[in-house]
Amino acid sequence: MGPKLKSALYSSLIISGGFFLLGLLEGAFLLAFIVLFYAAVGNFLYGIPVSLLSDFLTRKRGKSSFFIAGAIHILSGFITVIVIEGLAYFAVGSAALFFVLDEWRKSRGQVSGSRKVRVIKATYVILFTLIAFYGLVLYGEWTKEETNFTYLIPDGFEGSVVIFYNVPGEPVLENDGEHSLVQVRVETLPSLEGTEMEKYAWFRTSSANRSGVVTDLYYYVDDNGSRTKVDGHCIHHGSSGSFSGNGEEEIQYSTFQITTSQCGEEFLLNGSDLYGTQSQEIMKYWQDR
Repeated sequence: MGPKLKSALYSSLIISGGFFLLGLLEGAFLLAFIVLFYAAVGNFLYGIPVSLLSDFLTRKRGKSSFFIAGAIHILSGFITVIVIEGLAYFAVGSAALFFVLDEWRKSRGQVSGSRKVRVIKATYVILFTLIAFYGLVLYGEWTKEETNFTYLIPDGFEGSVVIFYNVPGEPVLENDGEHSLVQVRVETLPSLEGTEMEKYAWFRTSSANRSGVVTDLYYYVDDNGSRTKVDGHCIHHGSSGSFSGNGEEEIQYSTFQITTSQCGEEFLLNGSDLYGTQSQEIMKYWQDR
């Protein structure tokens, strides 16, 4: 067990050391200590048991034991994607490094193989690690979630839009192909009546909100039902969150701003202060109901 502890320690230190060197350039020294903590936890609590299991399974495999053990270590890092998702890249790298250090430890004091054998083994570890990294990329593409909402907004409306999700008694969202339709309505906000911000748009549904890659579509809809796609530079994504309703149910919400007169990079990134104030009043109104 002692040698395994050393392999786990050295692997953790090497990985965090790499981030420390990056910190010298980027000024992000704290990241190196965070990486050290997580690498150490993974190597000591997960890497060592995996390595012991690998030794047990390959003890009678002869020359093929190196390749089987390498696959076991690297695949053990790969499958962590199910739990730690994007951090699995670190797990794969850490597992490969742990394996290399452990094999180097075992070979000390023994007659080393030919240069050709060493090159083959090194190439195997590198290629298998790269394949695991590529597998993580494919897994991410396969499992990625998309928002897939289509917002239908009354033609010409400018201002804040608030969508409430998980609201009991409200209708579920209708499907439009792979997207869900959100047909907002425009009303007057009592607290802002008589001001230029009195009109706002809203919608309530019992469906849940979705997170992930933003694939939302926005359309203006006229009285005849004709849709006109809204340019992305005319939309500013606002805040999202949740609050407890009257029945203590957790109601989710998301907001965005839309304009026809201020479209551009500035609006896309920062929105309108006026509409931001309007959004705050809207949330106060609905939370107090």
